[in-house]
Amino acid sequence: MGEPIETYCDGEVWRNRVGGREALPGEYRTREAAAEVGRSEARVRGVQHVIRSADGRVVERNRYPRRSDELPS
Repeated sequence: MGEPIETYCDGEVWRNRVGGREALPGEYRTREAAAEVGRSEARVRGVQHVIRSADGRVVERNRYPRRSDELPS
């Protein structure tokens, strides 16, 4: 299983990263917008998606097993 996708607040914007280290492209005005993108990325990779609050606490965890119909071509 790969490293989780994490949605987190970085100052005034929301972002996503892999395994708490590698930042993914994009910044979002709301947690919900960033989480939607993070959720999609976690589904494609078949990994867990962790959503943090603005103060860094984990508020949600979801595991997305990879499905063959979601694999990139």
